Amino acid sequence: MDLLKNLENITEINSNYSDFTESIGYNHKSNKPFYLIKNVYINIISKGFTRHFVIKKGFTSDGCTIPYIFRWLLGCKHNGQYLPASIIHDFLLQNKGIVGNSRILSSRIFRQTLLQEGVNPIKAQIMYLGVEFWQKIVRGWI
Repeated sequence: MDLLKNLENITEINSNYSDFTESIGYNHKSNKPFYLIKNVYINIISKGFTRHFVIKKGFTSDGCTIPYIFRWLLGCKHNGQYLPASIIHDFLLQNKGIVGNSRILSSRIFRQTLLQEGVNPIKAQIMYLGVEFWQKIVRGWI
């Protein structure tokens, strides 16, 4: 099996990462208000797939992009439970080679990280579907 051609088949994912609690700064004047004040180390592990990478100090993110109309259901887009998944996903969008340019795998890592942060599984699935829709339909990442 050529792994890079079959990344979409990876369903069981474990994301291990440094503690984000003391790693995130906030600048309310920026359109990407979250920034790392120290490096965050990420390990993505699945059967037949492992990636280790560092999101370096200074990386910026807009956090979780939740359209206003869905905030009644999902809550504040700056919810602390959403930040690790959002920052990791934003980093993967800027560094697609880490996931073999697989939109599907990056979205699954996003969902798994939400679940690991204690997000309700239904909310995590809704957010996953939103990310998939946005990346595939709006951004054209096939």
